[in-house]
Amino acid sequence: MKRNLMALILALCLLGTSLAGAEGLLPSLTDTIGKPMPSLGEALGRYPDEEIPEADGGNTEVFQGVTETDFNTFSVYLSEKGATLADYQAAGSSFSASIQVEGKTIGFTYDTKSLEAAVTYPRGTYDKWLDYAKIQYKSAIQMFDDGNIVEGLTLLYTIPNYIGFKPAADYLETHPKLVEEAKLAPYRKVGSYVSFGHYEQDNDLNNGQEAIEWLVLDYDKKNNRTLLISRYGLDRKMYHTQWTAITWEKCTLRSWLNNDFYNMAFSTKERSAIIMTNVDNSLSQGFDFTTVDSYAEKTTGGNNTKDKIFLLSYAEANKYLGVATHYYNIKSRVSPTAYAVAQGAVSYDDDKTEDGTAAAHWWLRSPGDEQRNAAFVGAGGMLLSLLVKNNFCVRPALWINLDSDIF
Repeated sequence: MKRNLMALILALCLLGTSLAGAEGLLPSLTDTIGKPMPSLGEALGRYPDEEIPEADGGNTEVFQGVTETDFNTFSVYLSEKGATLADYQAAGSSFSASIQVEGKTIGFTYDTKSLEAAVTYPRGTYDKWLDYAKIQYKSAIQMFDDGNIVEGLTLLYTIPNYIGFKPAADYLETHPKLVEEAKLAPYRKVGSYVSFGHYEQDNDLNNGQEAIEWLVLDYDKKNNRTLLISRYGLDRKMYHTQWTAITWEKCTLRSWLNNDFYNMAFSTKERSAIIMTNVDNSLSQGFDFTTVDSYAEKTTGGNNTKDKIFLLSYAEANKYLGVATHYYNIKSRVSPTAYAVAQGAVSYDDDKTEDGTAAAHWWLRSPGDEQRNAAFVGAGGMLLSLLVKNNFCVRPALWINLDSDIF
């Protein structure tokens, strides 16, 4: 085998043979970080089994199980990189050579019996391909330490063949819940968007329901639960189908949300994660319209309810989205889905959301300026009131349990 390897190397060097390199597991990083030093790891598509620091400040990368085919791949790789092999030395079953590149000498050894190969980089040279992995790994660990689980895991995944990079593999093995934590992290971050459940949104009934996007409004760390509200107006509904004095407890919209919508939008497993919420309908949750409108009446929010799905009260909309009476507010504006528009939802080009799309009105659960009216958020983002039999967009809200099996 040793003689075959020597013959192969001499042929490559003396004849300048140009061969197509075998495709490894790792992509070349040449376009991203500049021309790398000749790397056995890059040629073979794997990281070294061991790194040994040298006295001169350089380091040696050691690889186990390097076959003759692997060596062939490395030789072709060197030829393609424009490197030359010189100073061949053979002793028993071992072989060594120096690699000349850009004025630097890199040492190479190979044992034909143990199949161990090593590349030694002197001080002032380094394997940029491996160095890239080290930098990404160090940055990812810092993100984990700072609590930025999603960002850190994303960065870790950018390391080519990251599972073959021993530090990364060891870290993932010793942190088995890391992926689970990364999945849950957006649900715990107020202001982030997450997917949960499905509902018709693009108004193409032939392609199935689309995943519902939710805005995270609140995270209760003690109980590991999070409060969500739909990012878009998912449908267009009346608060109540009759023109009459009504409260949240008795309105038809509450019934629709906790029956039709609940069963249409969520699977059995997803429904198990939705928390039955004690919904506060006391006067403290509504707005006293008599303070700004001489024609307004005193209203009541009615009895408290237990709901899986609900609408925000005025107090909650004010707390989380800054909704206030007659106060324009872009944060609380919402655009309707194509499906909601098809159901008759109206949006207004003069009132744009933070995404730059036309906004629409959406219901709150609190009473309006009289008992037959309900509060809603106008397209401009302000608190308003109108008859319950009007049709506005619906933004469902719910608490979900992050300890649920679905996560």
